Amino acid sequence: MQGKLIVFEGISGTGKETQARLLHRYLLRRGIKSHVVFHPSPELKEVLSQWRKTRKIDHVSESYFLLADRYNRVVQVIKPAIKRGEWVICLRNSLSALVYQGKTKDERAWIAREFARFEPEADLLFFFDITPEAAMARIMKRHKETGEALGKFETLGHLAQKRVAYQTVLKSMTHIRIDARQSIEDIHNRIIASLG
Repeated sequence: MQGKLIVFEGISGTGKETQARLLHRYLLRRGIKSHVVFHPSPELKEVLSQWRKTRKIDHVSESYFLLADRYNRVVQVIKPAIKRGEWVICLRNSLSALVYQGKTKDERAWIAREFARFEPEADLLFFFDITPEAAMARIMKRHKETGEALGKFETLGHLAQKRVAYQTVLKSMTHIRIDARQSIEDIHNRIIASLG
């Protein structure tokens, strides 16, 4: 059986993690071993959080952190799993670095080149799309219910800006757009139907 790499992308609050876990369970029920991989990893998110508290960190420095973190995940988890015929479901990949850390066309070109040195191409790329207002409402609901801290980019202004950046970058990429306003079940069914 051939392994596959599935990537879920989009601004915060679109339900990517929920859908990744549902797809993981769906695949397991069908005898397909799969893994959910976060980018950045939870460990790097903690490092970045601590770093930002004690010193100023710019978007270029963040890019280097993300490259190292992703390289480690690709070498230790993603490529070995695919080689074994397993599926990997990634919550974000290099596309996020293009959107969040690439401020200029030249910076995005550099980021794309560096990630392309080691990151395998996704078999399927899903873009979860939603209005910034709806995303912010979900983020605040999650924050109130779980106490999860708000991320650096989880403001209405940032969400709007990054949604436009996604739409711009994705024009040159093959992807499947998911209307993230739909019900969890409808989105899950759409993803399953797209697996082929």
